[in-house]
Amino acid sequence: MLLNYFSYIILSIVQGLTEFLPISSSAHIIIFSKILNIIKNDNLQTFKIIIQLGSTLAIIIFFWKKLKKIIFNTIKYNFFYYKKINLLHMVVSVLPVVVIGLIFYDKIKIINNIQFIIFGLFFGGILLFFSEKFKPKKYTINSMNDISFINIFLIGCFQCLALLPGISRLGSTLSISLLIGIKRIIATELCFIISIPVIFGANLLEIYKNYSVINFNNIKIFFIGFFISFIISFIFIKKFIYIINNISLQWFTLYRLFIIILLLLIFN
Repeated sequence: MLLNYFSYIILSIVQGLTEFLPISSSAHIIIFSKILNIIKNDNLQTFKIIIQLGSTLAIIIFFWKKLKKIIFNTIKYNFFYYKKINLLHMVVSVLPVVVIGLIFYDKIKIINNIQFIIFGLFFGGILLFFSEKFKPKKYTINSMNDISFINIFLIGCFQCLALLPGISRLGSTLSISLLIGIKRIIATELCFIISIPVIFGANLLEIYKNYSVINFNNIKIFFIGFFISFIISFIFIKKFIYIINNISLQWFTLYRLFIIILLLLIFN
């Protein structure tokens, strides 16, 4: 059998539990892959894509009403209307990561080193700490419709940091959102929503490049992984969003430091 069912089911659960917290799901997948002695190959790479798509489907369903509102704003007003968040805001938010991702695709794809993970966890933790420490005492942006194209572009630039495992897409975008004065609950929703086209686009590209890996021998575990990741994500997304909106991000910095210490003890 090309894939170890137990190990890959564990990875699916890890994906579902870590996607909605600023702790880097990709880093945890790599860490657990090494702990479970899963050989890094095209099967593993494709499986990681499939289970991430499961989490993304949960995000789409959870935020479907807000996604419809964005589409409605685009139709009712126009593509360049800046007083209501619309699809152009989404396009502006993904441009930086698309450009950077395509330029450095080959280098990013091969990152699977624990040292890189430790660096990403540490840097992402520092970012979370400073965003909580230095965010404005009073929010200046209290609605998603108040987010300017400049703000959304800046958030998109910070989304590029998530190309490195360990930093976290949610962690990087939420940090800059809080620092520029976006209300936390609005910032959290925005960060998840703008992640949808990035994750779908990147993962569909990966599937296209690795379509030959999907065959009769592993299609079952791919489907199981997708289903488990989706179910776990769908069950916990509301709870985790509540946690993010109600506790200090500095707790996630402490968690990251704890994981770094564990990695140094296990892999050194």
